[in-house]
Amino acid sequence: MPTKRKGANLSRDTNKSRSIRNRRAQRTEEQVQEENTGARVRMAQLRQEQLNDTRAERNEVMRLEQRQSHRFTVNRRRANDQQRQQAHRAFVATSFLRLAFQYEPDIEYYAHSKVVIGVMDKECPYYHDLKFKNEPAGMCCASGKVQLPEIETPPEPLNGLLIGTDPDSNVFLKSIRTFNSYFQMTSFGAT
Repeated sequence: MPTKRKGANLSRDTNKSRSIRNRRAQRTEEQVQEENTGARVRMAQLRQEQLNDTRAERNEVMRLEQRQSHRFTVNRRRANDQQRQQAHRAFVATSFLRLAFQYEPDIEYYAHSKVVIGVMDKECPYYHDLKFKNEPAGMCCASGKVQLPEIETPPEPLNGLLIGTDPDSNVFLKSIRTFNSYFQMTSFGAT
């Protein structure tokens, strides 16, 4: 059996403990009630003081936490907004700037939201021409002020090539851009 440590006996008999026990034994019932009532009152006062102190401390701590939380969320929102704006600026500023010199065939440029303008499904109220969705109302004909003559039918060798009745029209229609590029310098009309 292990030996007892020195001072391990909590119920040991000392002079102080004996005098307290004797005083308690000599008390009357009224004195016990008075001491209990006084102890309750003192404890209630102590709790109230602690409650007021802790309430003030708690409120201050909560205020500080709310300020920090508000600052954190505001700073995070600012940072997110700044990142979004920087990304947007970088995308708008650099993505199409001199892009033809850095063209990559893997990227689908035609599907980009800045490039796609939609289909021509809006109709001009004056001449019933087809327009794009965001095109202004009077842009095509200056709100009915410009009147264009009807397009004349081209002369016969060209008309046969365009509508497909000529035997060479298939080759002509496949190469029409190339032909247009060859002859574009002849349409200046300069003397």
